Amino acid sequence: MFHRGKKCLGLLLSLVMLVSLFSVVVSAEEEADIKTVYILHTNDTHARVIGDNTPGQDGKPVTSGIIGYARYKAIITAMKEAHEDMVLVLDAGDTFHGTNFASLSKGQSVVRLLNDLGLDAMTPGNHDFNYGFDELEILMKEADFPILASNVVKEGTDEKVFDGSKMLEVGGLKIGVLAVATPETKVKSSPVNTEGLEFVEEAAAAQAEVTALQEEGAQAIVLLSHLGLDDESEITTKTVLDAVEGIDVAIDGHSHHTLEEGEVYNDTLIAMTGNHLENVGLITLTFTDGELTETKAELINFLEAAQYGQDSELLESIAAIEEENKRFTDVEVAESATVLDGEREDVRTKETNLGNLITDAMLWATNADAVITNGGGIRASIDEGMITMGELLDVLPFGNMITVIEVTGADILAALEYGIDAYPAAAGKFPHVANITYTIYMKDDETAGIEEGVTIGGEPLDPEATYKLATNDFMAIGGDGYTMFEGKTQLLLEGLMVDVLRDYILHLTEDGTALNVETDGRIAVAE
Repeated sequence: MFHRGKKCLGLLLSLVMLVSLFSVVVSAEEEADIKTVYILHTNDTHARVIGDNTPGQDGKPVTSGIIGYARYKAIITAMKEAHEDMVLVLDAGDTFHGTNFASLSKGQSVVRLLNDLGLDAMTPGNHDFNYGFDELEILMKEADFPILASNVVKEGTDEKVFDGSKMLEVGGLKIGVLAVATPETKVKSSPVNTEGLEFVEEAAAAQAEVTALQEEGAQAIVLLSHLGLDDESEITTKTVLDAVEGIDVAIDGHSHHTLEEGEVYNDTLIAMTGNHLENVGLITLTFTDGELTETKAELINFLEAAQYGQDSELLESIAAIEEENKRFTDVEVAESATVLDGEREDVRTKETNLGNLITDAMLWATNADAVITNGGGIRASIDEGMITMGELLDVLPFGNMITVIEVTGADILAALEYGIDAYPAAAGKFPHVANITYTIYMKDDETAGIEEGVTIGGEPLDPEATYKLATNDFMAIGGDGYTMFEGKTQLLLEGLMVDVLRDYILHLTEDGTALNVETDGRIAVAE
């Protein structure tokens, strides 16, 4: 009996200790102050303001598409209601340009909608400079949110032209947001658009902002980066993270990567949503007693976004702007018997029928010896059927003009070699041509080169000869890295590329036949 009673007493004491320990754990959990901040983010929307049809609408089994700003506003509203305003809304650039909706008002229509969305901060992408810096300054004044970039200064000075960072407070927490713009803006927007501006060393600029935010008491630091992750870019978000300490989250843009759950790099969570508002990014920051203890990234895709419905007031605003634009965009040009291929991956890697149509139009308008234009300037395809001015503007949204410059055969060869050096990777500088034929081959070191036998007008290219080359005014002054064209004598400044393309299509279809354009092998790839 004695031993049995002692055993029961021991079990009772153990039970009491377990209950006490459980109580201590529960008490500690109750006392811990846990807060969660939700960051909704976008990048490279390229002014895709108007959403696609809801899944299943019109009997079409839609599984993906453009979310649009009205659905995005519904998501923001729902998130803020569900989480007591513990929500921030950020954008990583290439936002004001890319569709007729935006370009016909030089981005002002987009700023109006972003103000309605309640954007908290953004950084400018290279295409946000496309209307010129003077116009970007106007957009900055009209925005109810800061446009940030720590590494852009007035040339020859240390004077920043944007604020480098902003402390955002939500739920009693301090979230420091800094931004870095891509130095590729100098060549991936017209160089004219950044005259007088200088892009200084990114990592040093970012580190200075991080240090300042830490001194202000930031409990988490978010980088808005329009640098991207492309291997072809010398400066990327990762090269900055290699040199900068203290960044918890990097919301990235420029390279259009879709990171489903983000990517952790050097202890920093990188998030990117793809492009064209096909996804909305959602980052969750968890704080325990004021210290950041967890970061998580996910995407809200088109199907999920559709469940939120659309904000009726934003829909009305979009419809009113669309109605203003229709007077120009609905004008019919001609019928096309084929799809004109302007898909991003195609125009940046190979000959397409739309690339041929554009370069042939430039040749027709100028009577030049040859034409080179960059695939990155071709921004959309055109479906079979009636072509409208709106579609042509979608294809060529940048307002570029055709210029004819005097170059040597050596300059043309250098341009072709430069334009394809990233092949087979997609690159905006990829050269589409008219009255030129060339062949790409892969060298032993797996880099791309141009085979001998380049022709101009059916004759072998002569490196010593002088040629009249038609190109766009962006490339003619070194845009997209075509520095071999800088400073060349300008022989002719023709009209807008989009107007010339329209006139050429009308010329081809003046007998009433539908437009029928095919590839013809002017750009080949050696086996």
